[in-house]
Amino acid sequence: MRMAWWIFISLITVQIILVQYMVEEFLAGHFDTLPYYVYGLGFMLVITIITYIFFKKIDRVMDQ
Repeated sequence: MRMAWWIFISLITVQIILVQYMVEEFLAGHFDTLPYYVYGLGFMLVITIITYIFFKKIDRVMDQ
């Protein structure tokens, strides 16, 4: 489960960076690029959920 921890940390780091870029673009007034950051953030959220489910099932199989 140690590898899963590092993958989750890296995915959360990417999400934090995307939110930071979104805020910078919003404050700069570049509203036309915001949907791309929202799509990227949504994609990273879906990937994080899928990774969580994957490692949860692997952990359950290893316990059997």
